[in-house]
Amino acid sequence: MKLTKSQKDWIEIAVYIFLGYLIAVGANKGMAYALQTDFPVVAVVSKSMEHAQPQDTFTPHFEGKNFTAEQIKNLPFDDGIRMGDIVVVRGVPLNEIKVGDVIVYKFPGREPIIHRVVEITEDGLITKGDNNRNIDQVNEGIAAPIKAENLKGKAVLHIPLLGYVKIIYLKIIGRG
Repeated sequence: MKLTKSQKDWIEIAVYIFLGYLIAVGANKGMAYALQTDFPVVAVVSKSMEHAQPQDTFTPHFEGKNFTAEQIKNLPFDDGIRMGDIVVVRGVPLNEIKVGDVIVYKFPGREPIIHRVVEITEDGLITKGDNNRNIDQVNEGIAAPIKAENLKGKAVLHIPLLGYVKIIYLKIIGRG
């Protein structure tokens, strides 16, 4: 059977899409192994970690915990993380997390959340989005104290804008 040029072009496109998918899955699996987490890359899909007005939310919270201005400036991601960024995550044990670290946590059936640890209690980690007024665990907040089984890792790097691919995808499928 002889294929037309158009048929050959479609087959070539299908092969490239398939190879692209394999490369993406392979890269994600490789990063998951290397970074010791099943969520090595997470897209930021909300504005909860942005620092549009840090004097209203981020800074006063840490000042209230007796952090100096210098200590606040030395926190990881002290300029915030913007919606549409990608965060690279490294798996770490719960006992290596410190107040001020930015972590990714996940509960079954929910999307991963990227927030900062603001307190460590015997019940688990207490977290807050830098741009949020309340901690995640207040009253009927968005999460219970974070335990080891919910912790996916610590944010180690953010890459601007690449997360918009996921945000656009979520809008297309109606979940954004």
